[in-house]
Amino acid sequence: MNIVLFNKDLRIADHQPLTDAARAGEVLPLYVFEPSQWEDTPLSERHFHFVVESLEELAREIEGLDGKLFLAIDEMETVLEKMLNHYDSIHLYAHNNSSFMDIVKEWSKQKEQLLFAYGPELENVPGRLLNKRLNSYLNEPLAEVPNKIEVTSNIPDFLFADFKRLQKLRFKGNKIRFGQQGGELKAIETLESFLEGRFENYIKNHQKPLPSSLSSSRLSAYITWGNISARTIYQKTVRKLQACDLGEEKVQLEEFLAKLTTRAKISNLRMQDQQPADVNEIKRDYNEELFRRWLQGRTGIPIIDAAMRSLDKTGWMNFSLRAMVTSFIANTLLLDEHKVSAALAGLYLDYEPVVHDFYIQQQAGMKGKMKIIDPVKVGRQLDPEGAFIRRYIPELGRLTEEYIHEPWLYPAFYQLGYEAPMVDVKKAYKHARLHYQAIKSKGKPGRKKEKEGEAEQLSFDF
Repeated sequence: MNIVLFNKDLRIADHQPLTDAARAGEVLPLYVFEPSQWEDTPLSERHFHFVVESLEELAREIEGLDGKLFLAIDEMETVLEKMLNHYDSIHLYAHNNSSFMDIVKEWSKQKEQLLFAYGPELENVPGRLLNKRLNSYLNEPLAEVPNKIEVTSNIPDFLFADFKRLQKLRFKGNKIRFGQQGGELKAIETLESFLEGRFENYIKNHQKPLPSSLSSSRLSAYITWGNISARTIYQKTVRKLQACDLGEEKVQLEEFLAKLTTRAKISNLRMQDQQPADVNEIKRDYNEELFRRWLQGRTGIPIIDAAMRSLDKTGWMNFSLRAMVTSFIANTLLLDEHKVSAALAGLYLDYEPVVHDFYIQQQAGMKGKMKIIDPVKVGRQLDPEGAFIRRYIPELGRLTEEYIHEPWLYPAFYQLGYEAPMVDVKKAYKHARLHYQAIKSKGKPGRKKEKEGEAEQLSFDF
């Protein structure tokens, strides 16, 4: 029996495992909800809801090809054992980027069952060869959508196709009311609207909280869950680039392609939790009150609170805001970065473990310089008029630009109904910098102040 294991590839377009399995004969399209993958990780209710939306659309698309999508709730090894007992012999088709592939590879080897794995092999590949291999993959012809999917009538009784059975599953966190919807069609629409015009201010707006929500591609969640393939995005963007007459438009798309390929590289690597010696010397505590106020957008620091409230509502922030909220809690207040990482992962709809860990390690100083950001100063740079703050903090809606970033200076502050700052921002920022510099210098004469890189943009931000 040919079994297509869906996971982070919830689509039918450019899906080589599905295409090849359909050519081989009868197919059983399958998605497995593994309890361990949802209960023992930062994945939350918003991720589950996005996946279910994607699966419901995937089921309709497969039915349009005369097929049927089946579901299972169990650990992958258990599901595979049951499938083998039912069919005696199985052929497995899956993408390499699926979270369960290590288990599937080991199981298929032990049980001597055929596994067809697809996607670029980038792990432990040196730089030049990695670029060459990735570019070769991105330029390969897209896999054709099958004309028909012939589903077997011999279905194990532990599989089901009724999505109502998923309603009993409960996860931590909450659904998003104002965020993106899952599904291949939404992913395609998002890419098309980006290439039709939203990209024109891609670089100009990438740091600005509100404008970036429109001019960024907003494809990150769809890439994470495989509603659209990186190869599809790459090839359509290249065609648009080639059709552009204006040099400025080409610059925008070239920047986007650079970030797309960098993200593809990182998402295929394995992360190691390595800390420079100087960061190891920084004591990171856990303060429940500070942590909760930060997580709930109640720090009393407008740009931080607006960012965290917007993330809770939408599941997305641009990189400049991600860097700032992470730096504030992990580097300025010196709270445990592992708690910070897990909390943010549960909120980001585009949570991709390897990419997320890479980003957290950069911000918290595990890779390169520890970034300590002054939220008031940078808040004024990113949101000078306070439009973003006013949208997400209605308590400050009537404040002028003079006070919007430091409302505690407003003469009638206590009438606003807004939280007082949980720390003295300037003192906390200065203390953190001095603490870090003392560890870095280790008694050596002080160096000239370095540029803080407060608005630095990671190359895989979308």
